[in-house]
Amino acid sequence: MNISLIILTYNRPDALEAVLNTILNQVVQPDEVIIADDGSGPETGKLIGRYKALCPFRLEHVWQEDQGYRIASIRNKATLESAGDYLIFSDGDLLLHPCFIQDFKNHSKAKTAWIGSRVFLSPEATEQVISGTCALKSWSFFSREIAANRLNSVRMPFLSAWFPSVNKTGKMRGGLLGVWKEDLLAVNGWNEAFTGWGMEDSELVSRLYFSGVTIRKLKFAGITYHLWHPVSDRQFLEKNKEILEKTLRDRLKTCENGIFKMGLQFK
Repeated sequence: MNISLIILTYNRPDALEAVLNTILNQVVQPDEVIIADDGSGPETGKLIGRYKALCPFRLEHVWQEDQGYRIASIRNKATLESAGDYLIFSDGDLLLHPCFIQDFKNHSKAKTAWIGSRVFLSPEATEQVISGTCALKSWSFFSREIAANRLNSVRMPFLSAWFPSVNKTGKMRGGLLGVWKEDLLAVNGWNEAFTGWGMEDSELVSRLYFSGVTIRKLKFAGITYHLWHPVSDRQFLEKNKEILEKTLRDRLKTCENGIFKMGLQFK
């Protein structure tokens, strides 16, 4: 089982550096980390270049020109670059619990995708992490730095198996997702019809579900800590909802504007 960790980023190298440090601190290391960069400036590339010498795994930077919010496109490009047979997607503002990779690896099973857990840190805690005045750590249920989703900070992975699989589509968020590469390719990857913030992860998870992949939430495991940031621009949200609603209405298993187009091939 080869694990590719795909981290989405855009012009936030300070947060990305904190994320990279939590990856280096993993109990189980990924086989490779791919930074899926939606058009960041040169500082992000310089940061990744510095960390290549520090990482015991392959670290790659996949970049696309900044033409607006196109995270489905850059995730597909990163998937094409990946060499792993199991992919974990996360974001450049999610700090990883030391057992994050271990939890996904231990729970992996055929035809099953897992959705990880998020804990939201306060603006004050986020500033402390970015400035280096707060050491990276695993925040507990009682930590005052937690602003929301406090229960998600509790790690008891043996309880995860007791939670039933998800059987409702449309509201499942899959931005923090562990999925077998063959299952992702079977539904044609992320739908690049989505532009702007919102719904592209729910649409992907819905297509996986309709294709026969079991969707499960990795409760009390697969923990991340979300660094605070202002709310994203949601001007395209209604358009994105229409794309999602068509997928749900027609129970679509694949998409037209996905990973396979114009002769692209995967490794």
